[in-house]
Amino acid sequence: MTADPRPLTPPTHGSAPADRGSRRSNDLFRGDRRLGLLLAFPATLAVALLVGGPAVQTILYSFQKTNLNTPGTWVGLENYQRVIASPNFQHSLGITFQYAVMFLVLSTALGLAFALLLNVPFRLRSLGRTLLIIPWAAPWLMVGIMWKWFIDADVGMLNGALYQVGLIDDYIPFLADTRVALVMTVVAAAWRQAALTGLLFLAALQTIPHELPEAATVDGAGRWQRFRYITLPWLMPVGVVVLVTNTIFGFLQFDVIFIMTQGGPGNATELLSMYLYKVLFNFAEYGAGSAVAVILGLIAFGVGMVFVRLLYRSDAGMGRAPGDAS
Repeated sequence: MTADPRPLTPPTHGSAPADRGSRRSNDLFRGDRRLGLLLAFPATLAVALLVGGPAVQTILYSFQKTNLNTPGTWVGLENYQRVIASPNFQHSLGITFQYAVMFLVLSTALGLAFALLLNVPFRLRSLGRTLLIIPWAAPWLMVGIMWKWFIDADVGMLNGALYQVGLIDDYIPFLADTRVALVMTVVAAAWRQAALTGLLFLAALQTIPHELPEAATVDGAGRWQRFRYITLPWLMPVGVVVLVTNTIFGFLQFDVIFIMTQGGPGNATELLSMYLYKVLFNFAEYGAGSAVAVILGLIAFGVGMVFVRLLYRSDAGMGRAPGDAS
């Protein structure tokens, strides 16, 4: 019996259909991508016109000396130099960082607490989830008005409750105290933002497979260990969105401050947004006001990007992609 001289190579008659199937899948993918881009184009164009246009105009104004009565003249960086050297700007910058840090910590912590609470089964959980939407649905101006009445020095419910339980002997003018006014405005704004934060975290908690905490419990992991090694890594992608969003809202907050204090008492709550408002509308200096707006936007964007880099770097350092709990 002689050996078969033909080489032992695998048959190739099935490769052509496989290649055709691969090309068909790629064509379908490219078609879906083109369709997606086509559907997103109108919204992208609207955002570019409504946001990009005014943003470019603001940047151009920041290099000019202009107001309502005179045409703009190019002055280069003079507006930025004058604004940065202003003691009022430096004071507002410090107040803004204090406000943003307190707002970020309080709104994120409250939102996470709400989400963890409403993720546990109990009788009125559906009602609690519904009530969580109400603060988020309220406009910022309404939040400011409501909290201003709530802590009012004469008829405020907070003062009434504290007086009834004997914690205070007389009503306290919270918004007239330079040490307390900023904290009260932070609480008011964070109360509203915590609702959105809670909804985002709650949605992420709903996606955690039940097998993971159950297996960890069987292995002897406690509540804190399950939160640290399962829940927290799973929430990391949403946490990046939450931190960036809350950071931007903290630095750009205006409505609540304007309604509750208008930057007072004195200038104790004069954030950069309030300083910007006064420069633009009280002094009609559009060039300097545009420079403040550009600086404020760059600060908010820069701090947000720092959070993104730090969080994703720390997640990569743990040896897994964001959201991978394995």
